[in-house]
Amino acid sequence: MVSHKVIEPSRLSQAHMNEVSTIYQVYHDQLRHTSSKEAAEATKNYCLSSAHVKTEDKLASYEFLYMNDFFHELDAVLSTTQDNSEIPLLYQILLTRYSKPLTNEDLEWLQTLSFSHPSLRCLHLFTLVYAYYDSKQYTGLDKYVDECYDALLQVNEPLFYYYMKLRFDELLFQHYWKTNNILLAKKYIYKVLNTDLSPRKQSSMNHNLALCHLYEDYDLSIGYAYAGLSIARENQLNKVITSIQNYTIPFISAFHKRTLNITTPDPVETAHLAIANNDLNTAESILSRLSVLTPFQESYLGLTRKDRTMLNRAHNRFIKEYGDHFFAQLPLYYLERIHHTNQEE
Repeated sequence: MVSHKVIEPSRLSQAHMNEVSTIYQVYHDQLRHTSSKEAAEATKNYCLSSAHVKTEDKLASYEFLYMNDFFHELDAVLSTTQDNSEIPLLYQILLTRYSKPLTNEDLEWLQTLSFSHPSLRCLHLFTLVYAYYDSKQYTGLDKYVDECYDALLQVNEPLFYYYMKLRFDELLFQHYWKTNNILLAKKYIYKVLNTDLSPRKQSSMNHNLALCHLYEDYDLSIGYAYAGLSIARENQLNKVITSIQNYTIPFISAFHKRTLNITTPDPVETAHLAIANNDLNTAESILSRLSVLTPFQESYLGLTRKDRTMLNRAHNRFIKEYGDHFFAQLPLYYLERIHHTNQEE
C-alpha cells in the first residue's frame, strides 16, 4: 500500500503553496484508508463527477487523470468541457502525444505559446522538453533546466506539484541517461519508482532500467526487462508489451550473445540476433536491403562487415544527430569485439 505521505509536499515546498485542491484532499484521504489502486479509482470518479470551478481544481483533476493513465476519461472531459481558458490546451497536446510523438513542427509551434498561470508555465516547459525528446534531440533539457527549476518553485498546489516533481525527475533521468551520467540517472529513476506510479509508468521505468544496465550486467538488464513486460501483461498495455517483447529483450539478448529461445518478428533485431549467433550472411541479407540506416542499424551492419569506418560513423551520429552519449557507446563495444576477434584469429 502506498502511503498518503508520498504525495505530501515537504515543509520547504509548502512555503510557496497557497492553494489546496479538493482533488488532493480526496486522494490524500483515500490513500490513508485504501490501496493505491482503490484510491486512484475513487479519485478518478470524484474528478469525473464534480464540476470544478477553481483553476487549481481543474488543473489537479486533469493532471491526476493524465498521470494515472485515465486517458479515455480525460479525453471525454476535454471533448465536452465548456472551459475556454488556456488550461485544456496542453492536455490536448499531451493526449495526442501519447499516440503520436511530437515533431519538430510541433516544437516550433509550442515555442510560440505562453501561459500566465504558474502551474501551466511549468507544464508548458516540460512539454517543450518532451517535444525535443520525441524528436530524438536528447539535449533538449539543457536550454530549459534553470527555467524548469524556477517554474517548479512557483507551483502553488500540492497534488499538481507532486506530479510536476515526478515529471521533472523523469526528465532529469532521461537527461542524465542520455548524457551517460549513469549514477545520476539511476538516482532519479529510483526516486520515480519510489512514488505512486500508474502501471504504465511502473512498466516504463523498469524498461528504462533494463537499458541503463545494458553494458554492465546481463542478469540485471534482462531481469528489469522481464519485470517491465510482466507489469505490461498484467495491465494489458499492448504497445508496451510489443516494445519490450519484440525489441528490448532481443536487443539485450543479442548484445550479450544470450540468444537461446529468443526470437522477434522485427527484421532488424532478427539481424542483430543473427550476428550474435555468428550467422553473418543472414544479418547482411537483412541489413543491406535497408535504404537509410539509423545509427543502430549502421552499428549492426558495421559489426557484420567488421567495418571500423561504419562503426565510428555510427558513434558520431548517435552524438551529433541525437545527443545520445549512452547508446553512442554501442558501436564502440562492437569495435572492441572486432579487435578481440581479429586477435583470436
